[in-house]
Amino acid sequence: MGRKAKSGQRRARRTFRHSLHPYTRPGTVIVPAGAHSTIVRATGYGPTELVDKHDCTLAQIRELRGKYSVVWIDAVGLADAELIEQLGEVLGLHRLSLEDMVNVPQRSKVEDYPHYLFAVTQIPSFNGDLRTEQVSIFTGKGFVLSWREQPGGVFDIVRRRLQVTAGSTRSAGVDYLLYALLDAVVDSYFPVLEQLGEVFDDLDDLVEGSPDALQLQQMRDLRHDVRQLRRIVWPLRDAIDDLVRSPPEQLTEETLIHFRDCHDHTVQIIDTLENYRDAGSDLRDYHATAISNRLNETVKVLTIISTIFMPMSFIASLYGMNFDHRASPWNMPELSWRYGYPLALGLMGMVAVGQLLFFRSRGWIGGARRRDDQRTPAQPPDAAPGGKSTP
Repeated sequence: MGRKAKSGQRRARRTFRHSLHPYTRPGTVIVPAGAHSTIVRATGYGPTELVDKHDCTLAQIRELRGKYSVVWIDAVGLADAELIEQLGEVLGLHRLSLEDMVNVPQRSKVEDYPHYLFAVTQIPSFNGDLRTEQVSIFTGKGFVLSWREQPGGVFDIVRRRLQVTAGSTRSAGVDYLLYALLDAVVDSYFPVLEQLGEVFDDLDDLVEGSPDALQLQQMRDLRHDVRQLRRIVWPLRDAIDDLVRSPPEQLTEETLIHFRDCHDHTVQIIDTLENYRDAGSDLRDYHATAISNRLNETVKVLTIISTIFMPMSFIASLYGMNFDHRASPWNMPELSWRYGYPLALGLMGMVAVGQLLFFRSRGWIGGARRRDDQRTPAQPPDAAPGGKSTP
């Protein structure tokens, strides 16, 4: 794929995908174009029981809510606007929060509604290009609703924890499940950071070996990816910090301890992104310096070649003048001499060799310049062994 086509795709992904018209009534649920088909999976559990239903219907969700203390509804795909509105009515979700869920991407945040918490953030993935998908999490009395744009395995670790009967996830409430889901989202950033770090290292090796214009484009793409991740994680850190400092009534003291650990992870991610941003700036400066040095080396070689040929051109032009040596003995007597031509060539060669020796002695070619003042100064003859002069 050409660089122009790839840049066009990148520009398309950066386009804001808000699906509502500016004059649309607030709370209107309009699904984004190209959304994945909606699939709902419900998991009801308690300390001793767990039921997992795929392709769950609204009736099954109502049945699970009446039977289990915690019901996790994991939905994927935003294509079914009717199902979104119906599920919002069943769970008592405000239409403005449903609107934020379908209008992607949203700024990472956690909002406290009268009967539930609403959290929204982005899940990253990196495979040569940074991609993000939005995940929205609703936490109310006895239920947690997570809604992702597309299928993925970011919550698989949470499902494996639910399989453990004696695990803390099974015995805790919905607030702990909210923490577990947000923690899984935060942990998904670390593999992406490792991949970005490897790309930075590879690019650094390439720049050091042979800098070119394509590497500059790659650096711009990496810097954009780092900025995009930073714009996502920074408000997420602030949102989790607000939960810890001013916890809503849905969060218990035990869960707040875990949220503090989740907050520390977001701080660690931001610190790493700051380091990557500095590394990107340093790499760009190093690239510019390497290009400049290579250009200077090229100019130096061309200058040396031109300088060597300047006196040779002078000698050639001098002997190329049409003087008549018969008119005066001062008018190019070498023209009638048998060895005049070898003398001119020898003179040119001697001048060229002399210039090369002079350039080398100055360190302009063939190695570093050596100067007497750069050598280690010797001790004066009257210096004592300890470095002190004798009287």
